[in-house]
Amino acid sequence: MDTLFIPGWLITVVIVAILVLILLVKGYVNAKPNEVVVITGLRKQRHLRGKAGFMIPFVEQRSYLDIEQFSTDVRTSEAVPTLDFINVRADAAVKLKIGTTDEMIARAAENFLNWNTTDISNSVQDVLEGNLREVIGQMELRKMVNDRQEFASKVQDNVAPDLAKMGLEVIAFTVQSFSDEGGVIDNLGIENVETISRSHRCRTYSKRGKNFQRYLFAGYGF
Repeated sequence: MDTLFIPGWLITVVIVAILVLILLVKGYVNAKPNEVVVITGLRKQRHLRGKAGFMIPFVEQRSYLDIEQFSTDVRTSEAVPTLDFINVRADAAVKLKIGTTDEMIARAAENFLNWNTTDISNSVQDVLEGNLREVIGQMELRKMVNDRQEFASKVQDNVAPDLAKMGLEVIAFTVQSFSDEGGVIDNLGIENVETISRSHRCRTYSKRGKNFQRYLFAGYGF
């Protein structure tokens, strides 16, 4: 019975083809639209976002950054004195995301590789609270309560540079509430209601007065 003879070169070709196939499969990288794949190792750090690419298996390695927008709550852990020396607490909702420029991705890669958004949220609490406390100390209570948008804008502008150093962007900063132990904010609310009520009464009396004047003029034929 004849023995099947397989040339050595053919065996070599098959082995090489298998190795190449393994390298291609292992080295194929596909980044989803909501993530950045960071490739490190032999060459300079590379980023893939929303597209496919290749890496050198066993020499380079891949890590991930989640670039989806996420929300976190921030509140002052204790009362903070305002510019007019009234101790208040503040609570806010913040929307954040990892920046998508090469510079921001590089910064985020130094801090948050393979982190989920919950871990990122927890890690920036001190930065957010510190900036929240700082802006509270720069404004009077009445201004803060009556113009929450201005207060929120000040905090967002204040915290943005600190977060940018970590590779994060502030999408929105929304004040949820202010509170104090002395009832000052509640009194401000009552005062505002009374002011609005007085203004409404004045407009009503003014309108009635004008109507009465028109009635008198009409009666006397003026």
